[in-house]
Amino acid sequence: MTTVTDFFHYDTGRPGRMHVESGRIVALAEDLPLIGEVQSLQGATIAPALVDNHCHILPSGFDLGRLNLAPLLSAEAVLDAVRDRHRDEPDGWLIAVQYDQNRYGGIHLTRHDLDAISKARPIVLRHYNGHCSVANTAALRAAGVHDTSPDPAGGEFRRDANGAPDGVCFEHAHEMIWNAMPEPTHAERVAAILRAGASMADYGLVMAADMQTGQPDLLGELAAYRDSAATCAIETRLYLRWSKVFGPRAVDGDVLNAAIADLEATGRSRVCGIKIFADGAIGSATAAIYGAYVGETERETSGQLIYRPERLTEMVRTAADAGYPVAVHAIGDYAVDLVMDAFAATDDPTRHRLEHAMILRDAQIERLAALGCHVTMQPEFLHRFGHAYRRQLGDARTSRLKRFRSVLDAGIPLSFGSDRPIVPGDPRLAIRTAASRPDRFDPAENVSIREAIFAHTTAACAVTGERELGRLAPGFRAAWSDVSDLMG
Repeated sequence: MTTVTDFFHYDTGRPGRMHVESGRIVALAEDLPLIGEVQSLQGATIAPALVDNHCHILPSGFDLGRLNLAPLLSAEAVLDAVRDRHRDEPDGWLIAVQYDQNRYGGIHLTRHDLDAISKARPIVLRHYNGHCSVANTAALRAAGVHDTSPDPAGGEFRRDANGAPDGVCFEHAHEMIWNAMPEPTHAERVAAILRAGASMADYGLVMAADMQTGQPDLLGELAAYRDSAATCAIETRLYLRWSKVFGPRAVDGDVLNAAIADLEATGRSRVCGIKIFADGAIGSATAAIYGAYVGETERETSGQLIYRPERLTEMVRTAADAGYPVAVHAIGDYAVDLVMDAFAATDDPTRHRLEHAMILRDAQIERLAALGCHVTMQPEFLHRFGHAYRRQLGDARTSRLKRFRSVLDAGIPLSFGSDRPIVPGDPRLAIRTAASRPDRFDPAENVSIREAIFAHTTAACAVTGERELGRLAPGFRAAWSDVSDLMG
């Protein structure tokens, strides 16, 4: 038996002593006797281990090797960086990430800008929010998109004066481009998961939930998570893309169940639910909101619904009736209403998760509390993307984004994630941001450091159904984080 002693509990501030046996807490109190080998934490303040319950693990691993445009502040700098990468690494698709037209005066680059670098090689700039991209002509053609191609359901090709796609692709149009890229090998997927896991462990995370497993190859991704589980620095929890489980081209049920069983036999990865997208994102003006975005004519609603309201409800009920908890991405307040309608149509709304919920009205918070569903937010967005939100929504609406305090005060289960690789995914930055919102964001929506830590630990575990992680208590695994630096 190992005795862990001499620490302070983050929630109570009181000293504690812990007995650990075979990696599991067997006793915890202030006055436990010293038994066996002593591991002193030297008065550190500890909390349950940090967890990211909304991110994209496999894409994070791939992005670590791609051209990152985040530091660049002009369209000219972006094009220079792409040109340099094309010269230095001339083979295959050229993928750049963290593109943000809001940093370049709000003006998107087009396929013609990228064609000037190469007309033969597919080039894609993925928007930081993952809901938009700019593709050159070669990438459009590789996806089967021509000048007369119609918009896909749930997506849009922005068009020039002649009606031809100009390379800016939103939502399902963006996915068409992404799906045309060459499939990675199994070894490349495993390596990407291991890279992402190592990077997340560097932030002190012990577990993360991937929120879109199966885009585009569900069985291939499950196999990669299975084969990386033993050596990955973090444990993984997976939410499967709805279309790959229930859509017209879904994986055969028996084959899928066998793949899930193989995955979960590792003891370090499991499937937690189903993921659905209801709308887009603020930075690309595709989040489904009431009213208009800045610069638009007045209208009742704006943005992009991915599915008709009736279809969204049908999809949520299909997954819920099959026994799955459902996590639905909804950033705009219009989309939030539709997701609540869908959850209310299920037998038990408390099983389900509303992801992001960036724009919430008081009446919506009251309804969320009555439904009892979980809400997951990403505080780091406020730190990284305030400029984009203000450009699209104006100061007044932007200041009220992500209403942490109001959600908690209403009794709604609130947990935190990052949406990595949209942001670097630093949980300590997220905790500090939730407790001290950046300038021009309403400080009345701040929460305490202890509440923010709870949302990134205990609450983040509860929403994924963890029964062995997330608490400093007997019976739970001995996994904790030193949060002394956060407690001031």
